[in-house]
Amino acid sequence: MTDQLAIVPQKHSVISNFDELAKAAGAMSKSGFFADSRDQAQAIVKIMAGQEMGFGAFASMTGIHIIQGKPTIGANLMASAVKGSGKYDYRILALNETVAEIEFFQQGKSIGISKFTMDDAKKAGITGKDNWQKFARNMLFSRAMSNGVRWYCPDVFNGSAVYTPDELGAEVDGDGNVINGSWKDAEPEAPANNGHKTVGKEVTETADFNRPYAPEVLKTGIEKKVTRLGEFKASDKQIGLLASMLDKCFAGETNSSDLRHAVQEYLTGYKSSKDMPGAYVKVLLDWLDAKQDEGGDYTPSAMAIKEAQAIRRQSLLDAGQMDLLATAES
Repeated sequence: MTDQLAIVPQKHSVISNFDELAKAAGAMSKSGFFADSRDQAQAIVKIMAGQEMGFGAFASMTGIHIIQGKPTIGANLMASAVKGSGKYDYRILALNETVAEIEFFQQGKSIGISKFTMDDAKKAGITGKDNWQKFARNMLFSRAMSNGVRWYCPDVFNGSAVYTPDELGAEVDGDGNVINGSWKDAEPEAPANNGHKTVGKEVTETADFNRPYAPEVLKTGIEKKVTRLGEFKASDKQIGLLASMLDKCFAGETNSSDLRHAVQEYLTGYKSSKDMPGAYVKVLLDWLDAKQDEGGDYTPSAMAIKEAQAIRRQSLLDAGQMDLLATAES
């Protein structure tokens, strides 16, 4: 079965109810062909995860692994899903032993570029892995593809955040397939600073994925830093600066304040910077990493602006406002 044929529209699925799902999962788990799904419950979870992302039962059993509670799939399946979506497409701009660069398109219009280099891999501390030494070109493509899917076309998988097995610590072969057993004790990659500010002496928890961080990864990292920081009283100047910096992330858009509120609510649960606890203000300012120019004006980092734009998109997807998303991107 090719990756392209593995994409099965829901209306053509052979599984239409839970009884059929249970029977299929039972048969597959008993077959002994799937090393990580020896019982029916494990198989049911994999098939359900796959169906939410548009994959058939067999493709889900062979191509999806649940690692650290998250579904992971190979980069080839991700690429097939993008190509088969009818909405998105991609083009490889560069692919060699040192860099993979992929441009993503929506209905023929470029929406962004995902780039992953060996320098990025070195910062993440993953180049010592056997698969990175033997299959560097494939692994770079895998990271560039998975990042691009999360940043630019997450609705391909119905809003589910997807990762490759390698990103969550599993050992994979040159085709990105999980080596049997390696997912059981998989640990996330060691955090890498990547030049990002920290609170205290510790590296931000979001650094286990290279920047730009996916919205859900950034949100989790912010929550952890806020918890560690504890009580913090933000000054009026800090609160005002936060609002100003988030507005600048959407400079030129007439509804910048609404977008700022959406980003704040997604990351903290608070729409207004005046209402959020001081620790959130401090951590968000660290994330925005604003620089002061010669004229005394502050501007958020280019990376933070890119991440804010991704959060804007994710917040619309989470709210089911696909019509607004399409309008914003047209």
